[in-house]
Amino acid sequence: MLSYEEQTKKLLARRESLEKRMREDNAEIDKINAKLNEMQLARVRDTLGLDQKAFFELITQHPEKLLELTAQGTAVSDTDTAQDSDEMDGQTSFFDKKSNHYSET
Repeated sequence: MLSYEEQTKKLLARRESLEKRMREDNAEIDKINAKLNEMQLARVRDTLGLDQKAFFELITQHPEKLLELTAQGTAVSDTDTAQDSDEMDGQTSFFDKKSNHYSET
């Protein structure tokens, strides 16, 4: 059986290894999120038919125009591909009643 000091040293080494892996995983998640954000912006830009410079100018110098385009339904929505159905699972907004899969009715 390992002594208290040996067990402590072993557990601390294991914890350090796990913490290092978590930091690396978080960095990888940040890279993925940045790429996803970039892709979403590119999709909106392409939908609006703008090049990068014009899109940057639109969002930095004319945000009211972007809001106007969004209100008109020109901008891309994350729900564009969702099917409208009464049988749709999951909560679609905070105001819609979520279906209860465990109810007996």
